[in-house]
Amino acid sequence: MSRTLLGTLLLALCVLAFGAPAALAQGAAFPTKPIRILVPFPPGGGTDVAARALAEHLGKEFGQPAVVENRPGGNSIIATDAVAKAAPDGHTLLLTTDFHSINAAFGAGLPYDSLKDFAFVARVSTSPLMLVAHPSTNARTLKELVAAANANPGKLSFASLGTSSPHYLGFEWFKRMAGVNILDVPYKGGGPALADLLGGQVNLMFIVAANGIRQARAGKLVAVAVTGPSRAGVAPEVATFAESGYPEFVLLNWYGILAPAGTPRDAVVKLNAAIVGALATPVVVERLAGVGVDPAPGTPEALEDWIRQDIERYRRIIALTGARPEGR
Repeated sequence: MSRTLLGTLLLALCVLAFGAPAALAQGAAFPTKPIRILVPFPPGGGTDVAARALAEHLGKEFGQPAVVENRPGGNSIIATDAVAKAAPDGHTLLLTTDFHSINAAFGAGLPYDSLKDFAFVARVSTSPLMLVAHPSTNARTLKELVAAANANPGKLSFASLGTSSPHYLGFEWFKRMAGVNILDVPYKGGGPALADLLGGQVNLMFIVAANGIRQARAGKLVAVAVTGPSRAGVAPEVATFAESGYPEFVLLNWYGILAPAGTPRDAVVKLNAAIVGALATPVVVERLAGVGVDPAPGTPEALEDWIRQDIERYRRIIALTGARPEGR
């Protein structure tokens, strides 16, 4: 028996006995089974739409089914914890939002570490919020709104979505910047809050910019200002908070994909490339636009840096406003 053949046979026996060497394992195909994308919110919302659009693309890209699993509850903590504790093989993902940063910013009480227990895969989107007002408020600009609030302290009302939401924290931050007294009216969901705003039961609300401008152009609401660093593409006629005299006020919603810590780098790289590719396709862009968000892909490192900065931003807002988390 030649030495070459003998070496080949010995290598085959070692692989059978002990598994492939690390060098070979790193080159193994991914994925090897269906991919799950957990969404921490109910079906039908923006996160659900985005996750399903990505799942369809990933299924075609990888030749493996990609399924979306909605696990709402706990202010997104239930689904996030499930992914943190899942097998770190790249087949279980989380489509998360700025709620991930807010939960981390509130501090103790989480069953996972918001940074150390996750591998960062890709940012999916960003979107500004829009401050909208019922027409009866008689304020078409932020300056007019502040003047109306000062003339009637405690009389104007804001529909918030709970103390752990970016809507509540952002508006409380603005109230302190502007030195105004506006009543907070909490709601359990955006649907009931918007219904009351349209009916005139409350005066103000933060809403996704694309949805807000549709209501404003229909004459049902007034678009007061947007929270992005620049004017929103869907509403170029609406000024930013910065342009309206509050240069520090910038607040962006975002979606991102996380995996369990320890997920192989090869899997993360492949997932990132597939997601970035998906966000360049007209069908995915159109579906995201339908829920008012803009594609904003990037590297895993860029997502990690984004989330770290977002956590620090919300820590400052929480310290300033004295907000307390829901349910903790």
